[in-house]
Amino acid sequence: MQLFHRAMAISAIALSCSSFALTAVAESTLTLGEAVRATLQHNPQLAGYTFKLNALAGEKQTAALRPGLRVNTDLENVAGSGELSGTKASELTISLSSAIELGGQRDARVNLVTARQQQLASSQRVLTLDVVTAVTQQFIRLLVAQEELTLQEEFHQLLQQTLTSLTRQVQAGGTAETELLRGNAALTRATLALRQARQRVSAERIRLSAFWADTSPDFTAAKADLYGVPSTTTLPALLEKLSNNPDLAFLSAEINVRSAEVRRAQSERRPALEWNAGVRRLQESDDSAVVFGLSMPLGSSGRARGAIATATANQQQAEWDKDATRIQLEAQLIAAYETHQLAVDEVNVLRDQVIPSLKKVMRSTADAFDRGRYSYLELNLAQNQLLNAQQALVEAAARMQETRIELERMIGSTLNEQNIEATP
Repeated sequence: MQLFHRAMAISAIALSCSSFALTAVAESTLTLGEAVRATLQHNPQLAGYTFKLNALAGEKQTAALRPGLRVNTDLENVAGSGELSGTKASELTISLSSAIELGGQRDARVNLVTARQQQLASSQRVLTLDVVTAVTQQFIRLLVAQEELTLQEEFHQLLQQTLTSLTRQVQAGGTAETELLRGNAALTRATLALRQARQRVSAERIRLSAFWADTSPDFTAAKADLYGVPSTTTLPALLEKLSNNPDLAFLSAEINVRSAEVRRAQSERRPALEWNAGVRRLQESDDSAVVFGLSMPLGSSGRARGAIATATANQQQAEWDKDATRIQLEAQLIAAYETHQLAVDEVNVLRDQVIPSLKKVMRSTADAFDRGRYSYLELNLAQNQLLNAQQALVEAAARMQETRIELERMIGSTLNEQNIEATP
């Protein structure tokens, strides 16, 4: 299981379990799983969905209500003239009235809110994956900073050893003092680079812990394998999996909402049948009678045409947006795939061919320098060439992992079973 697939699995568990327990981040090293768990528990961006879900639950409850009953009271033939003066001929009617929805309006209302709830769930998944992607990318940046710090520490130690050897040679008269000055200058620059590398690690640690609202992280390092190379996945296979893209899923939910709006508008073509029933008291004859009435508005179909046209256009727009987004995602996936493959090739070449060769060159040059056969400039050149190649390997590994995360985010699944969380 890869790092992003593992992170997505953790996020799915967190979303389905309200009592999801936070793993304590109190150890000296931090794994990606712990970082994701802490983020899902405390990231402010994810907290607002609870309120949105509650709001839609209230809307659905309201949408499911049937038309309410109304109590009507009518008093007629009072305060007139002649025989209708006073209340001698008054008629008092007390009745109940309501409406019968004939066009499936209630089901249409409920289905619309249900579609919006599904859209919100899809939106929540997209945001969750975006946050997981961001925290994973920051985790990688911390790994890169740690690797660069290790390189700077090794390089600084190497220059100290070289300066010690150079000092002996100058004292023995075998090397000019200017070489010693160059060695001191190189060590000073390496000391500054080492301080900068340490500061960057500290800054990247704080940026990572900020995802779970903690600006005073109590872990000292991220633990993972930055150089884990994934097995080859063909581009056609990735394009086939693009249908699992969470953004396309969200746009599908948007289409469902627009379709529900069309059905809601269509339900308004059939008018609601209004009824009333009650009792009428005839004061003049001291009698009572039952009254009943029905009414139906005319022209409902014509008045609904505008709403149907609007809802249909919105549905067509949503379908067009999904098609256009898929084309853009295909282009992005192809570009990311090519960048990823190039980074994988660069990691393999640097790690298996370039760096081993430069290490041999550096050791051979160092031996010759100790015997006085090579100058300090030649040794310093070999040392810097090795350092530059090692830094290039770190950068290539970072691109490889970042583009892999991007590809996995696009297809909504893992590329293979290579796991960055395995220790090197």
